[in-house]
Amino acid sequence: MTPTIKWAITRLMGATIFRAQTILFLPELQMFGGIAPDGWFGPWLSDTIIGFALPVMLYLFWTRRSVAIWGALVAYNAVGAFDYSQGLITQMISPMPVEMASAATVYVGIGLFMGFQLVALALLFRRDVIAEFKGRV
Repeated sequence: MTPTIKWAITRLMGATIFRAQTILFLPELQMFGGIAPDGWFGPWLSDTIIGFALPVMLYLFWTRRSVAIWGALVAYNAVGAFDYSQGLITQMISPMPVEMASAATVYVGIGLFMGFQLVALALLFRRDVIAEFKGRV
């Protein structure tokens, strides 16, 4: 794996750290007296968990080599992209109040970060990346 690919994966995954801040949105849910539809509970909770797991995943990416670590990185990015798709579906079904964010901001933001996660996932499937994780157990 070239340093360029290694840094690209790091930056693409690292850009999604902002999902950890969704822990701050949870009190805005209607069930807690806020203005956001309760449908956002699942996406925001999973965003929080995935966001807090990111430093661990990046640490493993930089320091460990095994098929199991590669699999964990693939799973992390696949689940992350799927979670973003759930955010897009939630926005269609239970739109976020405009007081929090416009619909365009939600769609563009979630779509952009889902794209980052998908590109990182695609890079993990490059032959040279797989070979590096497969070569050292």
